[in-house]
Amino acid sequence: EIRLRIASFKEEAQTTQNNIKRIEKDNFDKLTAKTGMTAEEVKERIINGYKTELELENEERLIAMEEDLKENAIKTAKRILTNTIQRLSSPTSVESRLILIEVPRDHIKGKIVGREGKNVEVIEKALDVDIIFNDLPNTISISCYNLINRRIAQMTIEKLIRVREDLDETIITRKIKESEADLDKELFEIGSAALNKIGLKNLDKELVRTIGRLQFRTSYGQNIMKHSMEVAWASTMMGSELGLDVNVCKIAGFLHDLGKAIDQNPDVQGTHDFLTKELMEKYNFNEPEIHAAWTHHESEPPKTPEALIVKAADAISAGRPGARQESIGKYLDRLEALESAANSFEGVRNSFAISAGREVRVIVDSEVIKDEGMQPLAGSIAQKIQAELSYPGKIKVNIIRKTKYTEIAQ
Repeated sequence: EIRLRIASFKEEAQTTQNNIKRIEKDNFDKLTAKTGMTAEEVKERIINGYKTELELENEERLIAMEEDLKENAIKTAKRILTNTIQRLSSPTSVESRLILIEVPRDHIKGKIVGREGKNVEVIEKALDVDIIFNDLPNTISISCYNLINRRIAQMTIEKLIRVREDLDETIITRKIKESEADLDKELFEIGSAALNKIGLKNLDKELVRTIGRLQFRTSYGQNIMKHSMEVAWASTMMGSELGLDVNVCKIAGFLHDLGKAIDQNPDVQGTHDFLTKELMEKYNFNEPEIHAAWTHHESEPPKTPEALIVKAADAISAGRPGARQESIGKYLDRLEALESAANSFEGVRNSFAISAGREVRVIVDSEVIKDEGMQPLAGSIAQKIQAELSYPGKIKVNIIRKTKYTEIAQ
Protein backbone atom coordinates (compact mmCIF):
# COMPACT_ATOMS: atom_id res chain seq x y z
CA GLU A 1 0.00 0.00 0.00
CA ILE A 2 2.84 2.43 0.86
CA ARG A 3 4.50 1.69 -2.46
CA LEU A 4 1.28 2.49 -4.30
CA ARG A 5 0.98 5.80 -2.49
CA ILE A 6 4.62 6.69 -3.31
CA ALA A 7 4.03 5.87 -6.98
CA SER A 8 0.88 7.99 -6.95
CA PHE A 9 2.81 10.97 -5.45
CA LYS A 10 5.53 10.62 -8.08
CA GLU A 11 2.99 10.60 -10.86
CA GLU A 12 1.29 13.71 -9.46
CA ALA A 13 4.71 15.49 -9.13
CA GLN A 14 5.61 14.60 -12.71
CA THR A 15 2.23 15.88 -13.94
CA THR A 16 2.74 19.14 -11.99
CA GLN A 17 6.25 19.61 -13.48
CA ASN A 18 4.92 19.03 -16.98
CA ASN A 19 2.16 21.61 -16.35
CA ILE A 20 4.77 24.12 -15.08
CA LYS A 21 6.95 23.61 -18.18
CA ARG A 22 3.93 23.98 -20.44
CA ILE A 23 2.86 27.20 -18.68
CA GLU A 24 6.46 28.56 -18.90
CA LYS A 25 6.57 27.73 -22.61
CA ASP A 26 3.19 29.40 -23.18
CA ASN A 27 4.36 32.50 -21.27
CA PHE A 28 7.65 32.51 -23.15
CA ASP A 29 5.87 32.23 -26.52
CA LYS A 30 3.52 35.06 -25.55
CA LEU A 31 6.48 37.29 -24.44
CA THR A 32 8.40 36.49 -27.63
CA ALA A 33 5.36 37.34 -29.75
CA LYS A 34 4.78 40.54 -27.82
CA THR A 35 8.38 41.79 -27.86
CA GLY A 36 9.26 40.51 -31.29
CA MET A 37 12.64 39.18 -30.03
CA THR A 38 14.05 35.73 -29.35
CA ALA A 39 15.53 34.68 -26.01
CA GLU A 40 19.08 35.10 -27.32
CA GLU A 41 18.32 38.58 -28.57
CA VAL A 42 16.83 39.56 -25.20
CA LYS A 43 19.86 38.12 -23.38
CA GLU A 44 22.24 40.00 -25.69
CA ARG A 45 20.27 43.21 -25.16
CA ILE A 46 20.48 42.89 -21.38
CA ILE A 47 24.23 42.14 -21.51
CA ASN A 48 24.83 45.09 -23.84
CA GLY A 49 22.89 47.31 -21.46
CA TYR A 50 25.14 46.28 -18.57
CA LYS A 51 28.23 46.79 -20.77
CA THR A 52 27.14 50.31 -21.67
CA GLU A 53 26.50 51.13 -18.02
CA LEU A 54 29.92 49.74 -17.02
CA GLU A 55 31.68 51.64 -19.81
CA LEU A 56 30.06 54.90 -18.77
CA GLU A 57 30.93 54.23 -15.15
CA ASN A 58 34.53 53.37 -16.03
CA GLU A 59 34.82 56.46 -18.23
CA GLU A 60 33.61 58.66 -15.37
CA ARG A 61 36.09 57.00 -13.01
CA LEU A 62 38.96 57.44 -15.48
CA ILE A 63 38.10 61.12 -15.98
CA ALA A 64 38.05 61.59 -12.21
CA MET A 65 41.38 59.76 -11.84
CA GLU A 66 42.95 61.76 -14.67
CA GLU A 67 41.85 65.04 -13.11
CA ASP A 68 43.20 63.91 -9.75
CA LEU A 69 46.53 62.91 -11.32
CA LYS A 70 46.79 66.25 -13.14
CA GLU A 71 46.13 68.13 -9.92
CA ASN A 72 48.76 66.13 -8.02
CA ALA A 73 51.25 65.61 -10.88
CA ILE A 74 53.70 68.31 -9.78
CA LYS A 75 53.46 67.23 -6.15
CA THR A 76 54.05 63.57 -7.11
CA ALA A 77 56.96 64.45 -9.39
CA LYS A 78 58.58 66.54 -6.64
CA ARG A 79 58.16 63.69 -4.19
CA ILE A 80 59.77 61.17 -6.55
CA LEU A 81 62.64 63.52 -7.39
CA THR A 82 63.21 64.42 -3.75
CA ASN A 83 63.24 60.77 -2.68
CA THR A 84 65.64 59.91 -5.50
CA ILE A 85 68.05 62.72 -4.63
CA GLN A 86 67.95 61.79 -0.94
CA ARG A 87 68.60 58.12 -1.71
CA LEU A 88 71.38 58.87 -4.22
CA SER A 89 74.53 59.03 -2.14
CA SER A 90 77.76 59.12 -4.13
CA PRO A 91 81.13 60.86 -3.79
CA THR A 92 81.90 63.95 -5.84
CA SER A 93 82.19 63.35 -9.57
CA VAL A 94 84.53 66.30 -10.19
CA GLU A 95 87.76 65.32 -11.92
CA SER A 96 90.91 67.45 -11.72
CA ARG A 97 92.68 68.07 -15.01
CA LEU A 98 96.05 68.12 -13.23
CA ILE A 99 98.06 65.04 -12.23
CA LEU A 100 101.02 65.32 -9.83
CA ILE A 101 103.79 62.70 -9.98
CA GLU A 102 106.26 62.54 -7.12
CA VAL A 103 109.86 61.94 -8.16
CA PRO A 104 112.03 60.25 -5.46
CA ARG A 105 115.16 62.35 -6.00
CA ASP A 106 115.91 65.58 -7.76
CA HIS A 107 118.58 64.15 -10.06
CA ILE A 108 116.01 61.58 -11.36
CA LYS A 109 113.67 64.45 -12.15
CA GLY A 110 116.47 66.14 -14.10
CA LYS A 111 117.14 62.92 -16.04
CA ILE A 112 113.46 62.63 -16.99
CA VAL A 113 113.22 66.27 -18.03
CA GLY A 114 116.41 66.04 -20.08
CA ARG A 115 118.80 68.77 -21.17
CA GLU A 116 116.79 71.91 -21.98
CA GLY A 117 113.60 69.87 -21.50
CA LYS A 118 114.24 67.70 -24.58
CA ASN A 119 112.83 64.48 -23.05
CA VAL A 120 109.69 66.22 -21.87
CA GLU A 121 109.21 67.70 -25.34
CA VAL A 122 109.15 64.17 -26.81
CA ILE A 123 106.30 63.17 -24.50
CA GLU A 124 104.42 66.45 -25.02
CA LYS A 125 104.67 66.18 -28.80
CA ALA A 126 103.66 62.51 -28.91
CA LEU A 127 100.67 62.82 -26.57
CA ASP A 128 99.67 66.50 -26.85
CA VAL A 129 99.98 67.09 -23.09
CA ASP A 130 101.43 69.92 -21.00
CA ILE A 131 104.17 68.85 -18.57
CA ILE A 132 105.33 71.27 -15.88
CA PHE A 133 108.49 70.33 -13.97
CA ASN A 134 109.74 73.56 -12.36
CA ASP A 135 106.82 74.58 -10.10
CA LEU A 136 107.24 72.18 -7.17
CA PRO A 137 110.26 70.31 -5.80
CA ASN A 138 110.48 66.60 -6.65
CA THR A 139 107.18 66.89 -8.54
CA ILE A 140 106.17 66.71 -12.19
CA SER A 141 102.66 67.81 -13.14
CA ILE A 142 100.71 66.78 -16.25
CA SER A 143 97.70 68.63 -17.64
CA CYS A 144 95.54 67.78 -20.64
CA TYR A 145 91.90 67.90 -21.74
CA ASN A 146 92.25 64.41 -23.18
CA LEU A 147 92.52 62.29 -20.02
CA ILE A 148 93.48 59.18 -21.99
CA ASN A 149 96.61 60.94 -23.19
CA ARG A 150 97.17 62.33 -19.70
CA ARG A 151 97.02 58.81 -18.24
CA ILE A 152 99.47 57.47 -20.87
CA ALA A 153 101.85 60.35 -20.07
CA GLN A 154 101.54 59.59 -16.35
CA MET A 155 102.27 55.89 -16.87
CA THR A 156 105.20 56.74 -19.18
CA ILE A 157 106.84 59.05 -16.64
CA GLU A 158 106.32 56.49 -13.87
CA LYS A 159 108.09 53.92 -16.06
CA LEU A 160 110.91 56.36 -16.87
CA ILE A 161 111.51 56.94 -13.15
CA ARG A 162 112.46 53.25 -12.86
CA VAL A 163 114.88 53.34 -15.85
CA ARG A 164 118.49 53.43 -14.61
CA GLU A 165 120.21 54.21 -17.89
CA ASP A 166 120.30 57.60 -19.57
CA LEU A 167 117.12 58.47 -21.43
CA ASP A 168 116.83 59.20 -25.12
CA GLU A 169 114.01 59.49 -27.63
CA THR A 170 114.09 55.77 -28.46
CA ILE A 171 113.63 54.70 -24.84
CA ILE A 172 110.89 57.28 -24.27
CA THR A 173 109.01 56.20 -27.40
CA ARG A 174 109.25 52.55 -26.31
CA LYS A 175 107.89 53.40 -22.86
CA ILE A 176 105.00 55.33 -24.43
CA LYS A 177 104.06 52.25 -26.46
CA GLU A 178 104.29 50.04 -23.35
CA SER A 179 102.06 52.48 -21.48
CA GLU A 180 99.48 52.39 -24.31
CA ALA A 181 99.40 48.57 -24.09
CA ASP A 182 99.07 48.70 -20.30
CA LEU A 183 96.28 51.25 -20.60
CA ASP A 184 94.37 48.92 -22.93
CA LYS A 185 94.34 46.28 -20.17
CA GLU A 186 93.46 48.90 -17.56
CA LEU A 187 90.48 50.08 -19.63
CA PHE A 188 89.07 46.54 -19.72
CA GLU A 189 89.50 46.19 -15.94
CA ILE A 190 87.82 49.56 -15.30
CA GLY A 191 84.95 48.72 -17.65
CA SER A 192 84.46 45.28 -16.05
CA ALA A 193 84.43 46.76 -12.54
CA ALA A 194 81.86 49.41 -13.54
CA LEU A 195 79.60 46.84 -15.20
CA ASN A 196 79.76 44.59 -12.12
CA LYS A 197 78.59 47.53 -9.97
CA ILE A 198 75.71 48.24 -12.32
CA GLY A 199 74.86 44.55 -12.71
CA LEU A 200 75.39 44.13 -16.47
CA LYS A 201 77.06 40.95 -17.73
CA ASN A 202 78.17 39.14 -20.88
CA LEU A 203 78.95 42.25 -22.94
CA ASP A 204 81.39 42.33 -25.86
CA LYS A 205 85.02 42.79 -24.72
CA GLU A 206 85.55 45.75 -27.05
CA LEU A 207 82.45 47.40 -25.61
CA VAL A 208 83.81 46.82 -22.09
CA ARG A 209 87.03 48.64 -23.07
CA THR A 210 85.01 51.48 -24.58
CA ILE A 211 83.03 51.79 -21.36
CA GLY A 212 86.34 51.86 -19.45
CA ARG A 213 87.33 54.96 -21.46
CA LEU A 214 84.52 56.89 -19.74
CA GLN A 215 86.78 56.96 -16.66
CA PHE A 216 89.09 59.22 -18.67
CA ARG A 217 86.52 61.67 -20.02
CA THR A 218 85.10 64.74 -18.32
CA SER A 219 82.40 67.30 -19.09
CA TYR A 220 82.90 70.64 -17.36
CA GLY A 221 85.11 68.86 -14.84
CA GLN A 222 82.56 66.08 -14.14
CA ASN A 223 83.93 62.55 -14.54
CA ILE A 224 81.69 60.81 -17.08
CA MET A 225 82.05 57.33 -15.56
CA LYS A 226 80.86 58.57 -12.16
CA HIS A 227 78.18 60.68 -13.85
CA SER A 228 76.96 57.64 -15.84
CA MET A 229 76.65 55.56 -12.67
CA GLU A 230 74.71 58.33 -10.95
CA VAL A 231 72.32 58.55 -13.90
CA ALA A 232 71.88 54.76 -13.92
CA TRP A 233 71.04 54.65 -10.21
CA ALA A 234 68.73 57.68 -10.36
CA SER A 235 66.94 56.29 -13.45
CA THR A 236 66.47 52.92 -11.77
CA MET A 237 65.02 54.46 -8.61
CA MET A 238 62.60 56.76 -10.45
CA GLY A 239 61.62 54.04 -12.91
CA SER A 240 60.80 51.61 -10.10
CA GLU A 241 58.61 54.21 -8.36
CA LEU A 242 56.63 54.72 -11.56
CA GLY A 243 56.35 51.04 -12.47
CA LEU A 244 58.44 51.37 -15.64
CA ASP A 245 60.87 48.89 -17.20
CA VAL A 246 63.67 49.17 -14.64
CA ASN A 247 66.17 47.28 -16.80
CA VAL A 248 65.71 49.73 -19.69
CA CYS A 249 66.08 52.67 -17.28
CA LYS A 250 69.29 51.24 -15.82
CA ILE A 251 70.98 50.32 -19.11
CA ALA A 252 69.97 53.53 -20.90
CA GLY A 253 70.95 55.65 -17.90
CA PHE A 254 74.39 54.07 -17.65
CA LEU A 255 75.13 54.18 -21.39
CA HIS A 256 73.51 57.55 -22.24
CA ASP A 257 76.94 59.23 -22.63
CA LEU A 258 78.71 56.23 -24.18
CA GLY A 259 79.53 58.31 -27.25
CA LYS A 260 81.77 60.53 -25.12
CA ALA A 261 84.18 57.59 -24.84
CA ILE A 262 85.18 58.08 -28.49
CA ASP A 263 84.10 61.63 -29.43
CA GLN A 264 87.59 63.06 -28.76
CA ASN A 265 89.04 60.83 -31.45
CA PRO A 266 89.71 63.11 -34.45
CA ASP A 267 88.82 60.27 -36.84
CA VAL A 268 85.29 59.99 -35.36
CA GLN A 269 82.60 62.33 -36.66
CA GLY A 270 79.36 63.25 -34.89
CA THR A 271 78.08 64.46 -31.55
CA HIS A 272 78.18 62.19 -28.52
CA ASP A 273 74.45 61.37 -28.49
CA PHE A 274 74.48 60.15 -32.12
CA LEU A 275 77.68 58.21 -31.38
CA THR A 276 75.90 56.61 -28.41
CA LYS A 277 73.14 55.46 -30.75
CA GLU A 278 75.63 54.04 -33.27
CA LEU A 279 77.60 52.15 -30.60
CA MET A 280 74.49 50.66 -28.97
CA GLU A 281 73.17 49.57 -32.37
CA LYS A 282 76.57 48.03 -33.15
CA TYR A 283 76.50 45.97 -29.95
CA ASN A 284 72.86 44.83 -30.42
CA PHE A 285 71.01 46.63 -27.64
CA ASN A 286 67.25 46.67 -28.13
CA GLU A 287 65.31 49.64 -29.50
CA PRO A 288 63.76 50.85 -26.18
CA GLU A 289 67.23 50.92 -24.56
CA ILE A 290 68.80 52.76 -27.52
CA HIS A 291 65.98 55.30 -27.75
CA ALA A 292 66.00 56.04 -24.01
CA ALA A 293 69.79 56.44 -24.00
CA TRP A 294 70.47 58.70 -26.97
CA THR A 295 67.48 61.09 -26.84
CA HIS A 296 68.47 62.81 -23.56
CA HIS A 297 69.51 65.94 -25.52
CA GLU A 298 66.36 65.75 -27.66
CA SER A 299 68.14 65.26 -30.99
CA GLU A 300 65.02 63.14 -31.38
CA PRO A 301 62.02 63.85 -29.11
CA PRO A 302 61.79 61.27 -26.28
CA LYS A 303 58.83 58.97 -27.00
CA THR A 304 58.85 56.65 -23.98
CA PRO A 305 58.57 57.25 -20.23
CA GLU A 306 61.95 55.54 -19.77
CA ALA A 307 63.56 58.10 -22.11
CA LEU A 308 62.08 60.98 -20.10
CA ILE A 309 63.32 59.37 -16.87
CA VAL A 310 66.89 59.15 -18.25
CA LYS A 311 66.71 62.80 -19.29
CA ALA A 312 65.58 63.80 -15.79
CA ALA A 313 68.27 61.67 -14.13
CA ASP A 314 70.93 63.24 -16.37
CA ALA A 315 69.78 66.70 -15.26
CA ILE A 316 69.86 65.64 -11.58
CA SER A 317 73.42 64.36 -11.82
CA ALA A 318 74.79 67.22 -13.93
CA GLY A 319 72.88 70.03 -12.22
CA ARG A 320 73.46 69.26 -8.56
CA PRO A 321 75.70 71.74 -6.68
CA GLY A 322 79.38 70.95 -7.10
CA ALA A 323 78.86 68.48 -9.94
CA ARG A 324 80.60 70.71 -12.46
CA GLN A 325 83.71 72.65 -11.70
CA GLU A 326 84.04 75.27 -14.39
CA SER A 327 83.69 78.80 -12.99
CA ILE A 328 81.30 81.28 -14.52
CA GLY A 329 84.22 83.49 -15.51
CA LYS A 330 86.01 80.74 -17.44
CA TYR A 331 82.72 79.64 -18.96
CA LEU A 332 81.95 83.14 -20.30
CA ASP A 333 85.53 83.55 -21.54
CA ARG A 334 85.21 80.31 -23.49
CA LEU A 335 81.92 81.38 -25.08
CA GLU A 336 83.38 84.78 -26.01
CA ALA A 337 86.44 83.10 -27.54
CA LEU A 338 84.18 80.88 -29.68
CA GLU A 339 82.17 83.86 -30.91
CA SER A 340 85.33 85.91 -31.56
CA ALA A 341 86.84 83.10 -33.64
CA ALA A 342 83.71 83.02 -35.84
CA ASN A 343 83.39 86.83 -36.05
CA SER A 344 86.96 87.16 -37.35
CA PHE A 345 85.95 85.90 -40.82
CA GLU A 346 84.81 88.23 -43.58
CA GLY A 347 81.09 88.17 -44.28
CA VAL A 348 80.10 87.12 -40.75
CA ARG A 349 77.47 89.48 -39.33
CA ASN A 350 77.09 87.86 -35.92
CA SER A 351 77.67 84.61 -34.07
CA PHE A 352 76.18 82.96 -31.00
CA ALA A 353 77.68 80.24 -28.82
CA ILE A 354 74.80 78.04 -27.63
CA SER A 355 74.20 74.67 -25.92
CA ALA A 356 76.79 75.48 -23.23
CA GLY A 357 79.44 76.07 -25.88
CA ARG A 358 78.80 72.85 -27.79
CA GLU A 359 77.50 74.73 -30.85
CA VAL A 360 78.24 78.01 -32.63
CA ARG A 361 75.57 79.54 -34.87
CA VAL A 362 77.00 81.97 -37.39
CA ILE A 363 74.81 84.52 -39.20
CA VAL A 364 76.40 85.61 -42.48
CA ASP A 365 75.80 88.54 -44.86
CA SER A 366 73.91 87.11 -47.84
CA GLU A 367 75.53 89.69 -50.16
CA VAL A 368 79.06 88.62 -49.21
CA ILE A 369 78.68 84.88 -48.61
CA LYS A 370 76.82 82.91 -51.28
CA ASP A 371 75.35 79.43 -50.90
CA GLU A 372 78.40 77.74 -52.38
CA GLY A 373 80.65 79.54 -49.87
CA MET A 374 78.83 78.36 -46.74
CA GLN A 375 80.46 74.95 -46.43
CA PRO A 376 84.04 76.24 -46.88
CA LEU A 377 83.36 78.96 -44.31
CA ALA A 378 82.06 76.41 -41.79
CA GLY A 379 85.19 74.33 -42.34
CA SER A 380 87.48 77.35 -41.89
CA ILE A 381 85.78 78.40 -38.65
CA ALA A 382 85.97 74.83 -37.30
CA GLN A 383 89.68 74.65 -38.15
CA LYS A 384 90.38 77.96 -36.40
CA ILE A 385 88.50 76.86 -33.27
CA GLN A 386 90.39 73.57 -33.27
CA ALA A 387 93.75 75.29 -33.69
CA GLU A 388 93.33 78.16 -31.21
CA LEU A 389 90.99 76.97 -28.44
CA SER A 390 91.06 74.22 -25.83
CA TYR A 391 87.80 72.44 -25.07
CA PRO A 392 86.42 68.99 -24.19
CA GLY A 393 84.41 67.03 -26.76
CA LYS A 394 83.35 68.57 -30.07
CA ILE A 395 81.84 71.87 -31.19
CA LYS A 396 79.30 72.07 -34.02
CA VAL A 397 79.52 75.05 -36.40
CA ASN A 398 76.24 76.02 -38.08
CA ILE A 399 76.17 78.66 -40.84
CA ILE A 400 72.87 80.50 -41.41
CA ARG A 401 72.32 82.62 -44.53
CA LYS A 402 69.02 84.47 -44.88
CA THR A 403 67.85 86.16 -48.08
CA LYS A 404 64.82 88.37 -48.53
CA TYR A 405 63.55 90.13 -51.66
CA THR A 406 60.78 92.73 -51.74
CA GLU A 407 59.00 94.29 -54.69
CA ILE A 408 56.01 96.64 -54.62
CA ALA A 409 53.20 96.25 -57.14
CA GLN A 410 51.64 99.64 -58.04
